[in-house]
Amino acid sequence: MAVERATPEAMMRIQLDDRALFLSRWRQVLLDALSEVATANHPKRRELKALVENWGDHASVDSVGYRAVRTFHEILERQVFGALTARCLVADPRFDFFYAARQREGPLWKLITERPIHLLSPKFQGWDEQILAAIDATLVSLASEGPELAKRTWGERNRSRIQHPFSRAMPLLRRLLDMPSEPLPGDVNMPRVQAPDQGASERLVVTPGLEEMGLFHMPGGQSGHPFSPYYREGHDAWAHGQAMPFYSKVVAHRLTLVPAASP
Repeated sequence: MAVERATPEAMMRIQLDDRALFLSRWRQVLLDALSEVATANHPKRRELKALVENWGDHASVDSVGYRAVRTFHEILERQVFGALTARCLVADPRFDFFYAARQREGPLWKLITERPIHLLSPKFQGWDEQILAAIDATLVSLASEGPELAKRTWGERNRSRIQHPFSRAMPLLRRLLDMPSEPLPGDVNMPRVQAPDQGASERLVVTPGLEEMGLFHMPGGQSGHPFSPYYREGHDAWAHGQAMPFYSKVVAHRLTLVPAASP
């Protein structure tokens, strides 16, 4: 609604929007918990706070702060709902009740903001303690991939993984068949939907009658044949958000359908 004139470029910018609006309030929860008292004698907590303060407001590949807030949110909701569904898990350990509750965000935010003591995990004395425990667990999670916190970027975790079905059965063919694995901006809770194993299957903006002005993105290439020059054609444009025309002015091949002669 904020777009005054819906040009192909303006509509494509919407599809490439990777602002971290969904996690902005969780960033504030994390920063509020990392008070001077909480960070005293805790250098890793102080470093984490500085990185989150300068997270860049986007799910960009070089943002450590975005990844930290994202990990913190995941761990905290696991802790909160894990305590509430613990008895269910004892009754049936084969079922993941956490993933059964798809609409978790609203209840989670209400619990964290209102902090009812009767719904607090029995492992903690108060909600502040639980939030700090989630922050420390975030640090442990990030450290599992390397000791330098400043190198734990979102791009390190959010890397494309587009595999041909044959390469899974024949690993020696991966270099020939698979798309390159590279860091991706974006996330699941924003218009620029990109994750290692899912994402925007295409981005398409076309004005009828003005197809030559249209824009098109598609992961993988135009051809399904590994030896075709078009096997990976256009994939980089999708991964990096580069302008890619929908209608090419250069004709490399033309397919003509001719009706069969009447008997």
